[in-house]
Amino acid sequence: MMSDNSAQISAFLEKAGWGAATRKPLTGDASSRRYEKLELSGKKAVLMDASKGVAMPPEPDGATAKYRAKLGYNSLVRLGGAKPEVFACLANELKMRGFSAPTILAIDHEDSLMLSEDFGDGLYANVIADEPAKEGPLYKAAIDTLAAIYRSSFPVKMQALGKTWHVRDYDAPALQAEADLFLDWFAADFGHDIQDKARDDWYGIWKKLWPLLDAHPNGLALRDFHAENLFWLPKRQSVARVGLIDFQDGLFAHPAYDLVSLLEDARRDVSLELHVPLMKRFCDKAGLAFDDNFKAAYAVMGAQRNAKILGIFVRLAKRDGKPQYRDLIPRVAAHFLRDIDHPALAELKTWLETHVPEIFTRFPIVKTAMVMAAGHGTRMRPLTDDRSKAMVDVDGRALIDHTLDRLAQAGVEKAVVNVHAHADHLETHLSHRKNAPEIILSDERQELLETGGGLVKALPLLGNDPIFICNIDAIWQENSPVLQAMLQMWDSAKMDDLLLLAPIEETLGYAGKGDFSFGGDGRIARREGDSAPYVYAGVQIARLGPAKAFKVEPFSRNKMWDVSLSKGRAFGVVLDGFWMHVGDPAARDEAEARLGISLKAHAG
Repeated sequence: MMSDNSAQISAFLEKAGWGAATRKPLTGDASSRRYEKLELSGKKAVLMDASKGVAMPPEPDGATAKYRAKLGYNSLVRLGGAKPEVFACLANELKMRGFSAPTILAIDHEDSLMLSEDFGDGLYANVIADEPAKEGPLYKAAIDTLAAIYRSSFPVKMQALGKTWHVRDYDAPALQAEADLFLDWFAADFGHDIQDKARDDWYGIWKKLWPLLDAHPNGLALRDFHAENLFWLPKRQSVARVGLIDFQDGLFAHPAYDLVSLLEDARRDVSLELHVPLMKRFCDKAGLAFDDNFKAAYAVMGAQRNAKILGIFVRLAKRDGKPQYRDLIPRVAAHFLRDIDHPALAELKTWLETHVPEIFTRFPIVKTAMVMAAGHGTRMRPLTDDRSKAMVDVDGRALIDHTLDRLAQAGVEKAVVNVHAHADHLETHLSHRKNAPEIILSDERQELLETGGGLVKALPLLGNDPIFICNIDAIWQENSPVLQAMLQMWDSAKMDDLLLLAPIEETLGYAGKGDFSFGGDGRIARREGDSAPYVYAGVQIARLGPAKAFKVEPFSRNKMWDVSLSKGRAFGVVLDGFWMHVGDPAARDEAEARLGISLKAHAG
């Protein structure tokens, strides 16, 4: 489809010597800018068309925050907007200092068109998707580049191609205006009209947080420094190996801002085990102390940026007709919740609990799991003569790895695993796992405490937030992500236990009469009479507060369920798939056969 400025683009390309180039549209970003890849006689370039950008006046030098607000949002938050000369000025300064910003091949200031160097196909997000082992090295290189940018001195007024751009500070009015997008779009999306005292309290909380950013000098922040805007250029040297784009909204800001952009990516999950080492690496390379001051500033910058993004993504979906951005909101909400967990942001967290509680209930993040692996596995003999049930292979993987891999896919960072029989063997196996989640052992070598007592014993290791609790003899095939469905339904305000349930007719290795039935509101009830339609499928989400009323002694978790059932706080989710209870050798063989048949059918 031709754009309404196709004549201007054609004339621009002709004048630049690229009139005969083949043109291929690039996937657009969240802005109004449009991009194309061009190829001509083996040469490549990128066309940026910013002609449809919102034409708001730039901020005049010396303007007050009040006058900036009167001029419009772009002036208030100090954006470069759709002006290609802004990109050119920043690119020129970056290139002079040895960084890989695109070379400008041609520019048309009047029609907001620009032709620039094409960095090729090595986009960080794509390289890591194709070769996951490169994630660590590429992110280390990005961190080194980011730290070098911070250490570099940049002028306030930057020049290129006959134009000058004044780079401003990311000051409190700009920070606040962008954080307010959370109120105006995200909160409003849930029907909350935040006005009067509630809004004043919001402003007051942030006003107390901004001074935490004064602990470190500002540096140049590119403001969208993440895997969709970085290119891997391995033939170049040092920091030039990281290609930089999309920095036209750059400002002088706290050094944690771009670090947050990189690690708390809205579009991909950066491996959690990399976060702290990369933060430490950045501070070391940037000449900063990785101390409480930096961690607090990082949390403030993370909360501000993610609040802004949550608002922007709702705005893109509702106002701009881009509903796909709603799919990214749960990840951003998870980042936001981690940020506000910092003690410095306790008042903000309390405000949110009162005024926008949906941020906690609609996008829950369960970061920890308890994996029940301490049983003797008596019914699994002879397979458990020399190992625990958790170490029995099913389809080439130990049962416990089936469980841990599912948890990792759901974003779980830490798994507490209780051990008893053949504990040394299991501990050795777990020590060799390289992937998430982090493993912490709860030692029951001296006394087997069953599922209830084992949970109570592990409470000091589990924290205070809701957790997954998993039995290792339960595996399943899913039509849609099961643990994610549980996360979407979980609501701490009304639930103590959320159990995964499987229809009896969709199970293997189960010979009972069913465990639970459903009420109309998702609450569950125990079997009455001869049968019930659903069996507990070995996975649940639980609040830990109720468990603190129990003693460390052998007992079944059924006792805990009795309490939550009596209070109407036990709910269920039906498995969308097929459940297998791997409790004895015959069930193990049947499960392997079913998995093998499914794999063959999928391959066919």
